[in-house]
Amino acid sequence: MTDEPFKALEPIASTPVSPATGIAALALNLALKYHDINTVQDGVLYQQYKLEGKNLPPLHLDHVFETAIRMETFLLGASERIATIVVEAITSDDPE
Repeated sequence: MTDEPFKALEPIASTPVSPATGIAALALNLALKYHDINTVQDGVLYQQYKLEGKNLPPLHLDHVFETAIRMETFLLGASERIATIVVEAITSDDPE
């Protein structure tokens, strides 16, 4: 293994990425982080949860993808929501 893990990616460093691909990658990364946060990573705490009878459902890959799909849908609609807010603010009769 090399000391510079991203050195092999240097030839494609300036390759443009479409917004949809960037949003999908961001959504998947956020979903992975979200499910990592929601897991019990301490063995002692896990045993305590089991003793208390708390139900800890197993985490499957489809849970991560479902979360990513929901986040991607929300992020794809962000520009439309922002545009709606701006138009409403401009056309509003209320001089706040």
